[in-house]
Amino acid sequence: MLGGARIVDSEDPRSALGNIKPQQIMAISDAVLDYRRDLDVQLSTNIGEDQLLFRRSATGQAIEKTPYEIAGKASQAALGVALSMGTRVHPCNIVKVGLDGMPLDLLTQVLGECVLTLRRTEQFPHSQVMSVLFVQDLDLWRERRPVPAIRRALVELREYQPCEPGAADDVFDLADYAVGTLRAPDGGPLFTDPGQVDLDSLIEKGALPAGATCTTVALNDLFPHARYGLTDDPACRRTDRKVIANMVDATARAGANAIMLDTSILLKTARVGLVATERSPEMADFDSLDVDEATGLERKGILSLDDIRFFVDYCHYRGLGANLAGSMTSYQAQQLWRLVPGTDQMSTRGYASAVSEDPSHPGETGADSRQDRVIVRDLVRGLVPPEQGGYLWLPEEMKPTATEAARALVGRWPGLVGHWADQRGHLRPFD
Repeated sequence: MLGGARIVDSEDPRSALGNIKPQQIMAISDAVLDYRRDLDVQLSTNIGEDQLLFRRSATGQAIEKTPYEIAGKASQAALGVALSMGTRVHPCNIVKVGLDGMPLDLLTQVLGECVLTLRRTEQFPHSQVMSVLFVQDLDLWRERRPVPAIRRALVELREYQPCEPGAADDVFDLADYAVGTLRAPDGGPLFTDPGQVDLDSLIEKGALPAGATCTTVALNDLFPHARYGLTDDPACRRTDRKVIANMVDATARAGANAIMLDTSILLKTARVGLVATERSPEMADFDSLDVDEATGLERKGILSLDDIRFFVDYCHYRGLGANLAGSMTSYQAQQLWRLVPGTDQMSTRGYASAVSEDPSHPGETGADSRQDRVIVRDLVRGLVPPEQGGYLWLPEEMKPTATEAARALVGRWPGLVGHWADQRGHLRPFD
């Protein structure tokens, strides 16, 4: 809030789907009430990405339950998170409904049930319901998923499934990634030595299911749009305007208030975000300069500036708010606020967070992981719009390659101020 955010979203980064306990949502609500602020602040949270329910057959296989049960369970969750956020902070909280991997008709039914349920209540008729749908680039994902650092990050989030050796081209041995990566419920490592890792220990500690016959696994995969009715083009490999229109239309049919375009945790980990600056001539292309030292991978995006303009315009045509997420960076946000001024909301977590530091041990920092990074006020302000005092910041490791482009961008828009940020979130103004 002190950084200028207008929405405080509750998610737990220890969960790949962002699921969070109601007690934590209530604690965040209490924290918001503790602060004086110039602007009204809304609370939001999600009921998770995966609403599908399954039962086991006699052989242990998963069988999808009926649409009635799936919609009912999702609306129960929507009631629960609305109650957890309450109405003391703001009478209109935001309930986000993740709908990835659902057929179009089921998606509409589940979202509509959540809308009707909340509007029928006495406490939460003003709650806003926001669909969350994922954009994708199947070719980029296929290219990047074998990278060891990406595998390790997704193993830590349990985004894998058992797979027989040779069953697919991206099968790997879980034992090679288990030490220091797989975590116990208390956050500590399940294994600290390679000698501790074998098939029995992985099953015993819950890293593999009972009955697994080998330690090989494959990463979970994206849900192709064509398989779920979001496009009639079976060759569609990347989200296009037809897919976006179908997402927006389904959200409008369900009676929801807004839609968020986001990216899967699989793509986030692979350094693939929503905005493709390299495909947007009007934008300064910082993505190609934002190279990860550990993997050598530059940041990539999926939607061009024109795609995003189409999304925002079509949302407004259908009476919906447009929310942009998906690894949103400061250098993307500050350009989008100016080039697509009709954008209603932007959301971020990674680019508002930094590693923690222990003041009793100067220079000692916490782990630089999704689970351990903390939100920093000065980094938040790098995402807020110009009218709220937003500014530009870039990671200081980009300075050797991005200085010229950064100065040009600051010179392009009078009033835009630029900073370099270190890994702890400390800012230093551009020269």
